[in-house]
Amino acid sequence: MSQQEQSTNQVDAEAINNVREAHIAALNDGDVDAWVAAFTDEGVQMPPDAPANLGSESIRAWSQAFLAPFRVQFMLFVDEVRVAGSWAFERRTYKINLTPKAGGEPIQDISKYIISTNGSPAVPGKSAATSGTATIHHSPGGDLCDFLSK
Repeated sequence: MSQQEQSTNQVDAEAINNVREAHIAALNDGDVDAWVAAFTDEGVQMPPDAPANLGSESIRAWSQAFLAPFRVQFMLFVDEVRVAGSWAFERRTYKINLTPKAGGEPIQDISKYIISTNGSPAVPGKSAATSGTATIHHSPGGDLCDFLSK
């Protein structure tokens, strides 16, 4: 691998890491605006057992309704990252605890998803997810899936 390819790969990896860390912090802080900022205006979010959210305004509306009643503790574990040309793919496992602000038992989910980004993650001043179209595919089960279907 050439020095330039190594440098580009490192820049891509750093951009992907920055998006991931911003994603985790936004969810744990309950910051809908920061979470939505990880998507382009044309981004697609695919929550479990619900229609796809197309575009940042749809993602914002769903996220506000989803996050408002909870304090969130979100952890993310990277299983694999691949960069192929202008595409980046990251396979992740997550654990989320949703504690109702009004009281009650926490809801926990442990599952996985894939995020794909089309665009150069290394565009200066932009994160990987905002420099292209991000799609998040969730595949949860159990309590979270039951909650979302209500």
